[in-house]
Amino acid sequence: MLGRAELTFIVMDIGYIHNHIFTTEVFYTLMFTAFSLNISVPIFIKLWLRYFSGKGQSINNSS
Repeated sequence: MLGRAELTFIVMDIGYIHNHIFTTEVFYTLMFTAFSLNISVPIFIKLWLRYFSGKGQSINNSS
């Protein structure tokens, strides 16, 4: 797990459990969003690097 996600979960826990800032719906929405970003961002970065580093390009640049 990334450090940002761990910090996000801790801050959301403090806001929801200790200070009652979030409602239950907001808490679960933010938790789902943080979890999905924690999984999808590294995958998309890896795909992006593969495409833009030249390994995934199929365009012939012979001008």
